[in-house]
Order: sequence, then C-alpha cells, then structure tokens
Amino acid sequence: MKETVAILGAGTMGRGIAQVAALAGHGVRLYDPVPQALEKSLTEIRADLQKMADKGRLQGSVEETLARIHTTQSLEDCAQADLVIEAAPEKLELKQELLGKLGELNPSNILTTNTSTFSVSAIAGRVKHPERVLGLHFFNPAQRMKLVEVIGGLQTSPDLLKRAFNLMQAWGKEPVQVVDAPGFLVNRVARPFYGEALRLHGEGVPKEHIDWILRGLGFPMGPFELMDLIGLDVNYAASSSVYQAFYGEPRYRPHPLQYQRVAAGLLGRKTGQGWYSYPPGPPTPPEPPVAQTGDIPLPIIIGPNPLAKEMRTHFRHTENVAEAQFVLDCRVKLERKHDFFENLPVVSLVWGHSVSSVQAEFRGRPLAGFSLVPPIGEKAIVELYAPLQGENRALELAQSYFKAHGRTTLVLQDQPGGVGFRILALLINEAVSALAEGVASPADLNRAMRLGTGYPLGPLEWAELIWLKPILRALDGLHAELGEDRYRPHPLLRRMVAAGLETFGDLTGAHAPGDLQTRTKEAT
Repeated sequence: MKETVAILGAGTMGRGIAQVAALAGHGVRLYDPVPQALEKSLTEIRADLQKMADKGRLQGSVEETLARIHTTQSLEDCAQADLVIEAAPEKLELKQELLGKLGELNPSNILTTNTSTFSVSAIAGRVKHPERVLGLHFFNPAQRMKLVEVIGGLQTSPDLLKRAFNLMQAWGKEPVQVVDAPGFLVNRVARPFYGEALRLHGEGVPKEHIDWILRGLGFPMGPFELMDLIGLDVNYAASSSVYQAFYGEPRYRPHPLQYQRVAAGLLGRKTGQGWYSYPPGPPTPPEPPVAQTGDIPLPIIIGPNPLAKEMRTHFRHTENVAEAQFVLDCRVKLERKHDFFENLPVVSLVWGHSVSSVQAEFRGRPLAGFSLVPPIGEKAIVELYAPLQGENRALELAQSYFKAHGRTTLVLQDQPGGVGFRILALLINEAVSALAEGVASPADLNRAMRLGTGYPLGPLEWAELIWLKPILRALDGLHAELGEDRYRPHPLLRRMVAAGLETFGDLTGAHAPGDLQTRTKEAT
C-alpha cells in the first residue's frame, strides 16, 4: 500500500502537487482553513484531469483519481499522513508554525516544505526531530513541470534525502539534489535574467528590444514578458528574499523600476498591466528580411573563438584582404583591438567593452559594434552599436551585410557587453558561483536550469560552447568599464582558465560533481 500524502495549502501549488500525488496512486489529504479554497481546488483538479483524459494521457478515469483526494480543515487529520508537503503562502512564520504543529502531533512522519525562498534549516529548527524535515521545491505548474529541487537542511537525514529523491522519480519527476542555500539553485542562478535586464532597461534600452533579443537566443520568453506572466510582485519578492538572505550582496539588489510598478499595483497579466498592457500583450518582433546575398560587401572575419568560427560558417566572407570591404573583429579583449588592415571600416564585437572605448585605437576610421551569441539560430537578432558620435559607414555596412543574410538587426545606443551576451555572461557567472559553493553538481545545475526555466542550454553548457577564456575576458572588460562588482568574474572561472580547463566536468577536488553528497553528509 502506498504512503498517504498530506498537502498543506490548496492554492495553485498545493492543488498541483495534490494532483501529482493522486496520479501516482497515493491517498491524498488536501488541507486548507478556507472551505472555498478547497472547493475551487477540486474544481480546478477535475478540469485539468478531464483535459488529460480528452488527450488520452490519463490512466484510469477522472473519478478514480479524484476519489484519492480528500479535503480537510483539520491539521490533526493531516498529521496521520506518512508524508506531509507544506505548500502554504510564502511566509516563514506560517511555515514554521504549520510544520512545528504537525511535528508535535506526529513525531515520526516525514515533513517537507515547498518553500522557494526560505531556509529549510530555519523551518526545521522549529520542528521536533528536525532530521525528518527537508525541502521539496516544485515548479509551477507542479502537474506539468518535471523539475523538483530536493533540499536537505543542516540536520536532514541523508537516508531521507535518498528516499525523497526516489519518490520524486516514482512520481515521474526529475529531481535534483540541492544544498540549502538562499534561492536554492534555479531561483538564485536565474536572478541576472531579470536583474540585468532591468538594469539595461534603466540604462535606456527598450524593454521590447531586450525581450526580442533574448527570444532570439532561444529563451522561451523575454525577461519582461516573463515577469508579467509570473507576476511582478512575486518576482520582486523572490529577488528581495535572495538579496536579504545574502545580507545585501549587491549583485542581487532589486531594481527601483520593478519596485515602482509593484507599488503602483501594475503586477502583470493578472492585473491587466505590468511591463505591457493585456490585451494586446508584448509586441511581436519584426519579421526577418528576405536573404539576398548576391551582391553584398564582404568582410574579413578576425578571431579564433567559437563565434568567429560560426560566423565563417553562417555568413559570406573573404580570406583575401584585398577583396575585403570591412572587418568583422570577433576578438573580445579590448587590448587586442588595434589598428590593422588600414583604411578598412571595422565592426567590432562589444562583449567586453563599448564601441566608443575602441575609438582611440582606430584614429577616426569608420567604426561600429555588434553582438551575436553562439549558437546562432535562425531567429537570432544582430545587435548593432554606433559610437557616441552617431552613424557612420561601418554601421551602414554592418546593417546591409546582416540584412542581406536574412537577419533582423537592431541599432541600440552604445553600451558595454550588448544585451544578450551581458545577461548570459552574468547567468554563467552566477552558475559558477553556485557551483563553487557546492549548491549542485555541474550536470545537475545545467539540467535544473533547462527543466525549471526552459533555458535552451544550461549556463555551464553555454559557457563551454562559447569557451571559458572569452567569457572571462569579457567579464573583466565589463568590470573595468562599468566599475560594478556584479561583473567581477568568479575566482573559480579565473582559476579554471589559468589551469587550462575547458569543461566543468574536468573539475576535481572541492568542486567535483560528488562534492554535494559529501557536504550533505558532513552537515548531518
């Protein structure tokens, strides 16, 4: 006979988890102090099960599954369950109170929290026998999303973590074991996706352009449309929680623009107005132009990195300097930019600097900047930048060249790093930081970010594809030009480049994939 499962909270997450447990064959006790919440929850579960049945995805009948779910307003009833999953509103005192009371009522069952922001150890500290408390962080909607973060507190039994991990697999989920750290894994590593987008918007980049560029990189949604979907209040609360949990670490600082909208009640789709109005919602990106590469100016492409190699594959070019009409310089380091191929206009990669900062090296020659990020997909948007003095021949050449290849171009105001790369570089740097702290193994970190956020690649996978050295050089350049600590490369990244390591699987010792299990055992 399968264990009985109690779910504390009949909101969106609670009813989703209840549905998952019932589909896995468990008897479920769904608790909420508000009768209307229980009624609404059953109605929503029934509707979702019916959709599954209509699509032929439901084993058994709707009624058979619903019969396993019993609603209750009694915590005493829930205390008799073998497994308790708390899915109450995100208030630390409430979670401590609920699990603390159930710990008093039953000294031997398993108690878990679905918290997305609070320390599992802090919640367990209010419970009798804290070794039986762990985190099971589901992602919304729980009945659809495969990822579950399995989080051990400082006193959680290692055997219990294994049992929970195996149970989530039996439920059809893809669990990832994570250390109890602020934001756990996904919510922490994803912070720059929102935070850096907000900073770029604050610097004058249109939010629509930021969304279009990130979609062009393969992200399912841009940061602003995703904030509208999540709810600006929810996203802001998560950012604030991680910022406070790290004792004011500047790189997690929420942005005033987001607070302003939250304070005004512009919370996204649920209020009809967030970053965009609903309807109509976010504007769609422009259609790419029709490719016409018959008679276009040919560049010589400079650089040894994966971007330069991929551009030579995707775009027409020449190896003959005498035939070249301009230079596409794909090198990253500012110090490598120098006066070469005299008299040719230069279109320079801006990953590690603004295009204006290169001007001194070219003595008045036509100069523009560009940014593209490998892998270059069909919907990739080419970011183009002019120095502060305005448009010139290099910018015109770059526009006509990329448009002739059927690529959408956006001319943006000059800034270091571009848009897509700057956000990605900080995602990578944050992932390296989490890896260095033993929050998860490299493989689990990549898998969690793909499953939990829909990223096309895990951040560490993307770093390996681009190469670690260009990322390090770009972050060094951004840190030098912008002067803010959030661009400082993580020391582990610097050590890996110095050691000649090219993949995170090459790590040994303190940052090897097995370190997470070692740390968990030491903590208990």
